[in-house]
Amino acid sequence: MTPSSAHQIPNWLEVAARSHPDKPALTFAGQGWTYADLRASVEATAAVLSGARASSAGRIGILSANRPGVVFTVHAATRMAVPIVPLNWRQTAEELAWQLRDAGISLLVVDEERATVAKLACAGLPLEIVPIAELERLAEPGGRPDAVPLIDLEREAMVIYTSGTSGRPKGARITYGNLWFGAVASALHLGHHMEDVWLAAMPLFHVGGLTILFRGAIGAVPVILLERFQPERALAAINEGATLVSVVPTMLQRLLEANAAGSWPPSLRCVLLGGSAAPPRLVEECVRRGIPIAPTYGLTEATSQVTTLLPEETPRKLGSSGVPLPLTEVRIAAQAGVALAGEVGEIEIRGPTVFAGYIGGELRGSPALNDGWFRTGDAGYLDRDGFLHVVDRRDDLIVSGGENVYPAEIELVLRQHPSVLDVGVIGVADESWGSRPVAAVVLRGDRGRASVQLLDHCRQYLPGYKIPDRFLFLSELPRSPSGKLLRRALREKIVESL
Repeated sequence: MTPSSAHQIPNWLEVAARSHPDKPALTFAGQGWTYADLRASVEATAAVLSGARASSAGRIGILSANRPGVVFTVHAATRMAVPIVPLNWRQTAEELAWQLRDAGISLLVVDEERATVAKLACAGLPLEIVPIAELERLAEPGGRPDAVPLIDLEREAMVIYTSGTSGRPKGARITYGNLWFGAVASALHLGHHMEDVWLAAMPLFHVGGLTILFRGAIGAVPVILLERFQPERALAAINEGATLVSVVPTMLQRLLEANAAGSWPPSLRCVLLGGSAAPPRLVEECVRRGIPIAPTYGLTEATSQVTTLLPEETPRKLGSSGVPLPLTEVRIAAQAGVALAGEVGEIEIRGPTVFAGYIGGELRGSPALNDGWFRTGDAGYLDRDGFLHVVDRRDDLIVSGGENVYPAEIELVLRQHPSVLDVGVIGVADESWGSRPVAAVVLRGDRGRASVQLLDHCRQYLPGYKIPDRFLFLSELPRSPSGKLLRRALREKIVESL
């Protein structure tokens, strides 16, 4: 390797393979790869992808369930210094086609299950499709190159599309530096143990799932990969030695239900809970059962984690998302400037994990960034100890009769009712009040007199202007793969019912 510049570092997978060649790197469905094995598979994958892209200069798209081939492709693209675009495989062909064009993808790696939708999405586009099974069948190469390219921390590593809770999703450009500093900061905050094992059960098209692959390679930590989340398989992986787990509330609830009477191994040291607001009852149950729960606030534009409440702090700071990770700054912006402790305002963040901007526009100079501070669009406050409390999306604010109403406040109260399984609140136009909150509720049992019961419950804990104007009962709420409530889709359902 040649000496690195201030913005270049040795390839992290190469470092892990040289330092720990025989250490487990990846486990999937009974198969295992050491770091030496993984490096060999990545080299072979890079050779195939480089050949396929010989006459193109676009990004590499990935449309696949969690598979070893995705891991190979992710690290091969790093070796090739070519950005990847993990695509949500739950999307329609039309939605995928838009993202393929928007991201300028020239090569698409696809698993067999999504081959048909991929062909429909790619129709008329100048790109090549590579079956992921072909990459997983590759034999190990005969020898390694004499030199492995350095990683340029300022270079774009990937584009991840935001959840698209309103309108078209936006492609967030994440650099190798964002990934590097995110992994280092997470390890410093959570602690780095050589016996650690990451469980990757979230979809790899989500920043919370994909960053685990980089944290594993950067820290030489083994990764157990699940094709899709299934409570029984996740519990088996935890009992087999997974020490770090990242989940969203719906996943955690299913884990608790699947292990209702069982114990949790002492090797499990941290369950990161992110994706959406953590229901207090869920966190409280984890504390009661001795599960090392760590509520987290993060977003794609910050390369996953921003703040994390450590398990030992959770009992005394229920409702908080913790303090900022090392190298990350958090402040609350109010109309008069920086908010005081306890004052709700917009959450702003600054640090080396903040992304490089969206596709189609530079971030610097835009209203989203002010002196390095990124405006998240989320509302929250810092308590006197500097712990972050997330209130809601600022864009979801309901103004009723001149009063500010955050949907999350109402949702929090409704979730305390024993018959409520899930809930989402939006504001609908009202001639007298300007806007009034309406609640969509998923019940645990029969509807019965639920409207009256929930109304009485709200009257006990909410002022009149925050009480939902009406209740709509649904079998399920529209949520993104990360567990975020898709309020635009929910609004459409509610408006149709009015």
